[in-house]
Amino acid sequence: MSTDYAKLVDSLTPDIVERFTEAVETGKWPDGSALSEAQRENCMQAIMLYNARHNSSDEPFTISAQGEIQTGKKMRSDFEGQSSNDRLRQQGHTIDLKTIDSKTVDNTDE
Repeated sequence: MSTDYAKLVDSLTPDIVERFTEAVETGKWPDGSALSEAQRENCMQAIMLYNARHNSSDEPFTISAQGEIQTGKKMRSDFEGQSSNDRLRQQGHTIDLKTIDSKTVDNTDE
């Protein structure tokens, strides 16, 4: 991380990050003025850098202190039981993920 970015992250406070997050979500600054595309990108980068340095949670879709994106895949172990696809396969259904559209499931028993 360059010193300019390091200084930026050091100067950010949770309040500023919250304002940046709200601005990115709504497309507006707290005073109601529109956020430009460049400002949006800069805010998102600042939020990610701040979270990478200060975030210690394993919450999905955040940046860890090691700079890795936390995804929902790590949460799979938190849920007991089978996925709906596993249950369908166990019942004898074939699921072709290449040709599947919204809810198409072929039954091999037919």
